[in-house]
Amino acid sequence: MISSGDTIVVAVSGGPDSVCLLKILFRLRKRLNVSLIVAHLNHGLRPKEDERETEFVANLARTLNLTLAYDKADNLTKAHGSSIEEKAREIRYQFLEKVLDEYHAQKVALGHNMNDQAETVLMHLLRGAGPTGLSGMPPIREERFIRPLINISRDEIHTYLKQKDISFMMDSSNLEKRYLRNKIRLELIPLLLNYQPQLIEHLGELAFLCRQEDQFMEEEANKGLQMVTLDSLDHSLDLSLTTLKNLSTALQYRVIRQAIKTVKGNLRRIDIGHIKAIIDLANNMRPQIKMNLPENLMVKKTYERLRFSLGTETETGDFSYYIKNSGRFKIPEINQTISLEEISKKDFLLSSPSPHEAFLDLDRLQWPLRGRNFRAGDKFMPLGLNGFKKVKDIFIDNKIPSEQRKKILILENCDDIVWVCGIRIDDRYRVKEKTKRILRCKIEKNMI
Repeated sequence: MISSGDTIVVAVSGGPDSVCLLKILFRLRKRLNVSLIVAHLNHGLRPKEDERETEFVANLARTLNLTLAYDKADNLTKAHGSSIEEKAREIRYQFLEKVLDEYHAQKVALGHNMNDQAETVLMHLLRGAGPTGLSGMPPIREERFIRPLINISRDEIHTYLKQKDISFMMDSSNLEKRYLRNKIRLELIPLLLNYQPQLIEHLGELAFLCRQEDQFMEEEANKGLQMVTLDSLDHSLDLSLTTLKNLSTALQYRVIRQAIKTVKGNLRRIDIGHIKAIIDLANNMRPQIKMNLPENLMVKKTYERLRFSLGTETETGDFSYYIKNSGRFKIPEINQTISLEEISKKDFLLSSPSPHEAFLDLDRLQWPLRGRNFRAGDKFMPLGLNGFKKVKDIFIDNKIPSEQRKKILILENCDDIVWVCGIRIDDRYRVKEKTKRILRCKIEKNMI
C-alpha cells in the first residue's frame, strides 16, 4: 500500500474510522518515511453538523501540524448517480483526486474497515451481484486509493480510540434508516449475528476469496476480449460472434462486461440483466438487431459481428454528383475519393484483382457519369449472373450492415448502375475480348 517517500492524502470526515486512520498513520509517519495531507470535504447536506465537523478536522490537522486540503460541495445535485449517496461519493472522489494532483501525492488513504466491507458485500448481494460485487471494496484501487483498516473491525477501532483517549465526531445521518447501507448496519447485521457471531469476519473472507477469483477471471476475460475483437475504434468495438460463442458461458459474460467497460469507460448502471439481454441478442436468429443500454450505449448484432458503440447512429443522407470526365473526385459524405482513368489493354492484363478497383468498357459509357448512393429499388445485372438483381439483395448476400449501405458509392451511366463500388460491376459493362478502350475506376478513403 505504501512506499517509502510517499505523500499520502488522508481522507478525514471527523468520524471514528478516519480519525483512527489519521492518528495511526501520524504515529507511523517516521517509520514509514511518509508525508501526510489531511483532506476534508464538506458535503453541505447537514448545515450545522457539517460546519462543526469541518472545524473539528481543521483543529485536528492544526494540532498535528499537518496541511489541510478543504472544499465544500456546492453542486451535489449535478453529480453522477441516482441517489444522494452515489452523488456524494462521486463528488468526494473528484475532490480527493484533485487534492492528489495538487499536492503531487502518491496515495489517498480511506478509512473503510471490515464492517464496512461486510455491509458492502451484503448490500451488493441484496441488489443482485456476481463475484465482482461480492468482492466488495478492494484494499488497493487503481494503485492510488488504499484502505489500511479494511481488515480491522469497527469494535477494534473504537477500543483503540478509547484506550488512547482520542476524540471524534459522530455523523447523525448514519442513524437514518432511509439509506440501504444504514438499514443493513442497524437492522440486518445485528439479526444475522444471532445466527453467526463471526459474520463480519466470514463476509470479509468471502470478499477476499471472490476478489482473488474475480481477478483471475478478469485476466482471462481480457485475453478473451483480445481474441474476439475484430475492430476497435473511438467509442466502438466489434466482436466476432462466432469466436465469442465458442467461449464458455462464464467467459462470454465476462468478455461482454469488458467490452462495455472498454467502450463506456465504466460499468455504471449495467447489471446482470443487461448482460443476459446481450447474450440473447447475440443468439437471436435475426441477422441484424440492436438494443439500447443506459448512458447512450448501443449494442448491435450485424450478421457475425457484435458492435458496442456510444452515441446515436447518424444516417448518411442522399447525395449525387455528376462526373464529366476522367480524374479524381471527392465524395465528402462518405469521406472517399473515386478516380477514373483510361488505361491500355496491356495495363489491364497486368493488373491484380482488387475489390476497390473496377475495369469498364469505356466505349459503352457516356459522359457525364454519376456518382450517388443507394436508393430503394436499385437493380442491375451483376457480373456472372444472367438477369437483373436488386442491389439490396447483393448487400444482404455480402452481409453489408443496413447502416453502411447508404455509405457505398454507386457509379451510374445513363441510369444504368455500372459499379456498386467495392462489391460488383454490371455484366453489360465488363471488359470483353473486343473491348478497345478501358476505364479503370478506383475508390479509396480520403486521407485526413
